[in-house]
Amino acid sequence: MELTIEISGDVVERQELLNGTQVLSLEGASADGVWTMSGSLSWNIGLRESSGEGDLTLSHADGAEIFATLMRAEVRVVGEREIEDADHTMRLEYEIDGGTGEFASAAGAASAEGTLSADAFRGRWLIRIEP
Repeated sequence: MELTIEISGDVVERQELLNGTQVLSLEGASADGVWTMSGSLSWNIGLRESSGEGDLTLSHADGAEIFATLMRAEVRVVGEREIEDADHTMRLEYEIDGGTGEFASAAGAASAEGTLSADAFRGRWLIRIEP
């Protein structure tokens, strides 16, 4: 099964650690309100490619959920005029490690591409659940 979900939302918490690691907490929803998302994301701003840490919970309106662990995060600073209303691009890769309801035994992978600003994010998540 494959799902593509476009989600936008808020950066609800942002921390910068002394070693240059950025840690964000994100919450958002699809435009139709069928999916909501909460998760965390981290990367080291001093490294071009960083494995990062984080998690993801996608919740469907019927109560089913998909849980995933961040495996790789590539976050890049963009130029001032490169992307309107964003200061970073993101490419994320996740391992799906379960869920609830219809997705109780879900396994597979997910990826996301999108943008980040100081207080908001926008992205497209591609969810691939193995049969």
